[in-house]
Amino acid sequence: MKKVCFLETRVEMSRLGFGCVQLTLHPSRKDALAVLEHAFSSGITHYDVARTYGFGRTEGILRDFLRQKRDAVTLTTKFGIEPPSGLAGNVHLINGLKKVLGPFPGLLRKAKTRGSAMVKTGAFTPEAAIRSLETSLRELGTDYVDFFLLHEGTIADASSERLVEALLRQVERGKIRHVGVGSAFRKLQGDADLLPAMYEVLQFNDNAIDRSVRKLSHRDRRFVITHSIFVPLETLRQGVNEHPQIAREHSLRMNIDLTEPSAISSLLLQFALWSNANGIVLFSSTDSRHIDANVLQTDSDPYDDLAIQRFVVFVDQLLAVMVPSSRFTERTSTVSGPA
Repeated sequence: MKKVCFLETRVEMSRLGFGCVQLTLHPSRKDALAVLEHAFSSGITHYDVARTYGFGRTEGILRDFLRQKRDAVTLTTKFGIEPPSGLAGNVHLINGLKKVLGPFPGLLRKAKTRGSAMVKTGAFTPEAAIRSLETSLRELGTDYVDFFLLHEGTIADASSERLVEALLRQVERGKIRHVGVGSAFRKLQGDADLLPAMYEVLQFNDNAIDRSVRKLSHRDRRFVITHSIFVPLETLRQGVNEHPQIAREHSLRMNIDLTEPSAISSLLLQFALWSNANGIVLFSSTDSRHIDANVLQTDSDPYDDLAIQRFVVFVDQLLAVMVPSSRFTERTSTVSGPA
């Protein structure tokens, strides 16, 4: 797996990072751990989680994975979105509810929706940050996190002097290595310099349609992690089906068959790597075959810069002719994009 260094340090991380938002979708903890182990054996050394993922259960799954390999990986967790009290991390209660409601999918969906509505957002006080950090460290079974990010925080949230002071104290104590913001790109207002200098890491959505990295000013002193790279996949495949002539014309120019089901997903990944050339690109998957495909694509580097630029032209032309109801609409996400 190709590596990237954190800013001007010698700390190396894999170019692909694994988003853990889907871990609790597996039938069992054993299955979730098997996928994590597969990602690690494939060369992926960066893992992204948040206090709220899986209603607080996901960090506990990662704890088992991190044993014996904590020094071999880098880890992001996030704070500011809190799972419902009483559900957070309560594996037996959540699994019991799923078991009881499993035969009634409508009720299960309603329960999930109601649980999501109980999630508390915008918890960026110093007290909430420290409480979340201590909980994450305990759940993850580690004494430090590499990256600690404001989860869907704004410039104003991150600029709070009290919060900055509290986070800096945790950096000095060694509990946090680097601080950052993980939010929808629009919340960053397009300018890294609007944030206090201590925020070294920026994590946001970027893909071949919603091209955020290129819009970010003053990014040189920040380490960028991008996600939601596959969000446009179905829109573009739909466009190819609706406008085969455009797909044929660009297939000839690019010497790539854009009607092949795997071609668009491959190009979306390559665009993401090209767009964020010095950072980490996150993806999430429950399928080890998707992990293998993404790792292989990253290592083989099948397309040059010209091919990626031509792909962007194709995307723009396709979107310009698609009916409004099927056009891509920006879907900012608090999670990693699916594989």
